[in-house]
Amino acid sequence: MLSGQASAGKPSSSHRWLAAVVPLAVVAFLIAAVAGNADLRSLVAQAWGRISWQAVLITLPAQILANVLYAGGLYAMRPGVGWRACFVSRLLRDAGCNLLVVISGLGEAIGARIMVLLGARSRAAITATALDALAEAAAQIPFVLLAIAVLPRFWSLMRLPVPPRLGLVAALLLVLAALAGAWLWAKRHSHSRLLRRLRIEFILLRREMRRQHRGFPVAIACHFFGWALGGVQLWLAAWALGLPLSPFAALAIDSVAYAARGIVFFVPAGLVLQEAGLVGAGLVFGLAPPQALALGLVLRLRDVVLGSSLLAWPVLEWRRKRQ
Repeated sequence: MLSGQASAGKPSSSHRWLAAVVPLAVVAFLIAAVAGNADLRSLVAQAWGRISWQAVLITLPAQILANVLYAGGLYAMRPGVGWRACFVSRLLRDAGCNLLVVISGLGEAIGARIMVLLGARSRAAITATALDALAEAAAQIPFVLLAIAVLPRFWSLMRLPVPPRLGLVAALLLVLAALAGAWLWAKRHSHSRLLRRLRIEFILLRREMRRQHRGFPVAIACHFFGWALGGVQLWLAAWALGLPLSPFAALAIDSVAYAARGIVFFVPAGLVLQEAGLVGAGLVFGLAPPQALALGLVLRLRDVVLGSSLLAWPVLEWRRKRQ
């Protein structure tokens, strides 16, 4: 019986395997769907032929400035390290979210680990990262509302019936399924050592959050202006590619793209879905699909360039071992 309880408290290897494989399977399915369609292949080829490195490079200063603001929001949570460490943590966290698409949430884990390597306590780093992610989600609300305002124009342009309740019903079903799964898991493992340990950790993390939550309003403000710089980047990229796009239109298109990425959160890095949002919103503001997709590819290349910062992670681990 004791061995059965011990095995019940330990997450099975099949669960870990599914957590790693399911996101990759979703990404592979979406890429295969694009590759298997001749029209979509032609669209990607046309968009790739339009992009330029000048358009990629012109977005980098605004993205770095956005990371400066994000680091300010993280620093407001008082994680126990300075602003410079918060900047490095946030930079590598975004790089992990955009490039390491094996497991959702891996970028946040990397960000917390970087703060620990730079001197923060583990719980303080975890709670600061969690609160920062929550502040980022709260700051996105105005941009999501802007995306919702744009979507009816897209549906009328495509002459399709607007399904206002379909997304809400799907989201509600997903939430209910997640709650039911969590309840069944907790009931099954109610007497396990793992669950008791998780309860203790939850109490300690909650105490840490109470200490840090005073910086929440500052973090929301920093993230709001950081997200607004996303529209600036899209506008600069459009200008470099010679596309007729106003700053407001760029902000609205960027809002739709990242709203699509946020709603379907289980797709790593919003692959394909972010680009679909750009193309759909681009139609509303007069961009042809190859033009809008070219902007999406520019943003992906920007992420690859900034993702090279991940090379600093093993360096920090090696330095910590030496110390």
